[in-house]
Amino acid sequence: MKRKNQHLALAACSFEVLGQMGKRIQLLPYGEFRAIDGRPTDAPAWFLIEENGHDVAALANQARTQLVVDYEHQTLFTAQNGQPNPASGWLSGFEWIDGKELYAEVQWTAAAKQRIAGGEYRYISPVFQYTPAGDILSLLPPALTNTPALDQLDPVALAAASRLLNTLQPSQKDEAMNEAQKLMLSR
Repeated sequence: MKRKNQHLALAACSFEVLGQMGKRIQLLPYGEFRAIDGRPTDAPAWFLIEENGHDVAALANQARTQLVVDYEHQTLFTAQNGQPNPASGWLSGFEWIDGKELYAEVQWTAAAKQRIAGGEYRYISPVFQYTPAGDILSLLPPALTNTPALDQLDPVALAAASRLLNTLQPSQKDEAMNEAQKLMLSR
């Protein structure tokens, strides 16, 4: 993919992360997509297909440091507002799956696990650079948020429920399992 003197833009979008205390999360969908608020306005749409999907994953995997997941995109605003930008998680092991989407391994912090399990946060919002044509080039720190912008992704299942249940006392497991079942059945 050519990158000669191109104007690059940033986009931040969100999708559900509820229950994803496990290792792998979906970051971006396959193909042509737009945010529910109409973005992008400076490109026909965003595009992530085989040609650039492999490049985005490879570039992210080549980074010397893990990509941070913050809260509410604070990493983008910390220089302006002076507020700290604590990590909610760390990404590694980026994988592009042809015809599917971009995934990453996530290691949530203890605080983020608690906030996700407690319902304080439900979505992850990827941030990426793209060309004027809408081709996604690279990832920037995504965020936990409560404002989803992408609705074309599959709902995130409660894949980590069993991991959460293993930390509970026997009497708490039945109650937690009932809540997990209710959430899964409501999808």
